[in-house]
Formats: sequence, C-alpha cells, structure tokens
Amino acid sequence: MYKPTILVTIPNHDDTTRYLFAWSKPVIKLAHQEKDKITILKDKQANLKEFTNTVEKIQPSFIFFNGHGNETTITGHNNQPLVDADTNIEVLKNRIVYALSCQSAKKLGPKSIKQGTKTYMGYTEDFIFVYDTNKKKHPEKDQTAGCFLSASNQTAISLLEEKTTGQAYADSQNSFQKTIRSLLTSESKTEQSSMMRFLIWDMKHQVCLGNQDAKI
Repeated sequence: MYKPTILVTIPNHDDTTRYLFAWSKPVIKLAHQEKDKITILKDKQANLKEFTNTVEKIQPSFIFFNGHGNETTITGHNNQPLVDADTNIEVLKNRIVYALSCQSAKKLGPKSIKQGTKTYMGYTEDFIFVYDTNKKKHPEKDQTAGCFLSASNQTAISLLEEKTTGQAYADSQNSFQKTIRSLLTSESKTEQSSMMRFLIWDMKHQVCLGNQDAKI
C-alpha cells in the first residue's frame, strides 16, 4: 500500500516558532498513526544543509514548513533561509507544499508553481495569531493561539487524511469560519474582537496555488 513521504521543518528558537513547534505535534502524531514515512527537521536541524540533503535523500511528496518567511523566502533555525525564490526554488519541484510562514505565497509560491511545484499552500501576507501571555511557557496549552494554529494546521491534517489539496484548503477555511462564528456568540467581546480580526485576516490571505486535485 502506498504511503506518502513527508518532510516537516519545525525550528524552535523564538516565541513564534515555539508555538508553531508545539502545535505541529498533532499533525506529526497523525502522520505516525497513518504509518506515513515522515522525517522531521527540528530545532537546529532545520538548516539549509540538512534540508537540502534530506529532500535529495527521501524525495518527499509533501513538505510542511513551520517558521518565519517573507515574500521570497522560507526560513528555518535562527531564520536561516531554507528555500529562496532566487537560489534553490527547484527543491520544491513535483511536490505539494504547505508553508505556515508569513508572506511566502506572495512571490515564492507563484514562482514555484511556474517551476513545477504541484501545489503551494500558504499565506500572501503575515500569518498573525494571538496568544495568552500567561501560557508562553506551555504553548501547547494556549487555546487562544490554538484557535489560529488548529485552523491553519487543518490543511496538513486533511492532506494526511488523503484529501486533495483543494479539499484541504476548503477544510482549513471552514475551520477558520467555524472559529469566527463561535467567537461571535461569545460574551467576552473585547478579547474576541481582536481575535476575530486576525482570524479573518489569516483566512483571507491563505491561498492554494497550482493543482487543486493533487494528493500527497
């Protein structure tokens, strides 16, 4: 039986990446349950050399990036570039990509599609999430941040459930919408209004580029 080969990058060097690290665990757990072939580059392993060598070695069908980014770059440990639109974009060719990083779907994503990436899913602007400052030491328990990260990570979860990229994108969008609707009925209006603002922002700027029918 075919099992996809998956590569996950999860740096862990600042508040943002610590949250992404913590909330990527349900995705990784599901991949293990499905007995998928998964390789994880975490902490200092999320560097350019390790990333390049790992892609060449395992030839992943799906790459799930967690980290910082900009319009042309996705970064790893200590914000070291892993993929850059002008230097090594070919590393994404023939793969499905989900980048939980800021802005990378603005220029890197479209260019990668032109260079042969099957599907590129990510954000055209900053991915913004609100967190509870009292939970910074235990981000996995921060349900405020979880509203954002669970909705975002639904993309990867749906792909692991053998759904198409288009379906995975729709599932994530629906998850954002469901969370927004639940906040609309909440009595705690002050905090919820800022959360809703950024949930709508993230949902609006999440995109699925390329083949909408691809599976990992």
